Amino acid sequence: MQINLFTPKFNSFYQEKVSNNYNNASYPKLCGLQKDTVSFSGNSKTVKKATQHIGDALRAGYEANIPFYRVLAARLMDTLEATARELEGVGLIFDREYCSEEHMVKGVKSFISKLKRSGESPSDRVRGTLYLENLHDLSIFTEHILPALERRGYKIAEIPDKVNGRRILSYKPDFDVRLNNVTEESKDALPQALRDVASFKEQSSGYADIQFRLIDTLSTFKEKTPLEVIIVPGKNTAYAKRDESYFVYDIVRALKKELHISQIENPGLRTPEQRVQNNVRIIQQQLNDHISKPLYANAKSLDIYHEDLHLPVELSSDTCSALKGLVEGMIQKTKLYYNGMLRLVASDEYEKTLEKLIKASPDYKERKDKIIYVEDIIEKRNEILKELKIHKREDLELLKKVLERLNETIAKYGKQD
Repeated sequence: MQINLFTPKFNSFYQEKVSNNYNNASYPKLCGLQKDTVSFSGNSKTVKKATQHIGDALRAGYEANIPFYRVLAARLMDTLEATARELEGVGLIFDREYCSEEHMVKGVKSFISKLKRSGESPSDRVRGTLYLENLHDLSIFTEHILPALERRGYKIAEIPDKVNGRRILSYKPDFDVRLNNVTEESKDALPQALRDVASFKEQSSGYADIQFRLIDTLSTFKEKTPLEVIIVPGKNTAYAKRDESYFVYDIVRALKKELHISQIENPGLRTPEQRVQNNVRIIQQQLNDHISKPLYANAKSLDIYHEDLHLPVELSSDTCSALKGLVEGMIQKTKLYYNGMLRLVASDEYEKTLEKLIKASPDYKERKDKIIYVEDIIEKRNEILKELKIHKREDLELLKKVLERLNETIAKYGKQD
């Protein structure tokens, strides 16, 4: 049975215990961060081995399907190229070098990472890119691009819209227009079903595109794998996206979506978990402001207006030092949080909380015997301790990888004084 360790109810008792230790502490500033000195001990070899077995099985299953995805990618690549050749007059471009097989089929590491973040099997296993300078004119998509794809055997995929338990009540097109300042006249060019699901909003980083997933109706394979297609203004935006994804987005995504301690709701003021989440926000803001936004602004200026805006895309030496200090501080705060939680759950004072968790479990509600035995308490405590140790190990390993990627980012964009 899965236990959600990071609900406010679960953490409130712990937060009260530790918040007093931080009442006189200050928030981390951009100029640096002091580290806490804490100890780290424990052996989780058995848990790690079990987790590795599951990961190995997932990797093997995905790798077995890669030849199948390459077949789908090869046909999609040919289709996008033929479509761009046909629609050259409206400005559609396909870059075969950019959309190589290496980039069109999602790698095993990327697949496993996204699976862990979402808890669901990723849909974008095959993806392709098109360039269209006049991206805001949605009539080009409706009147030219979509019909050309449909003639070649593709249709926009449908995803669940309304769901009741395991029953899907309705579907919607897997489609979005992530663009600012789209006119009402241009929006009206879309079919109503596509307009209804479009957000018409760029990402906070400044990245913008039209994105959708296709189903290959001519494929003889039983499994109808959705194929992701994005349309961006041009090659400069496409290559900016690739750099930004590696040097910025991967870092922020890992910290916000994969780090267990980041998922804690309503952390107590100045607790270790609150400090970690605060550091994540600072890191995201700094990377976004100094790399993502100017990177995309420069690229779109070249692709759309054919002008070299040339905004500086760089991190100052002070910012580089501060960013590394923030991650190193997160490592210390993460150890502090988990060590405190492990001591708390193992203590006698946590027994009442364990009883509440047992009573809230589906197994207990179905039991005729409502007595909570000593064995029940021991089992629940061991279950939570095991989960905490797994999360602690995963969070510390992830932060180490984040720091390694951050060092790559600093090597590329750090200002040389």
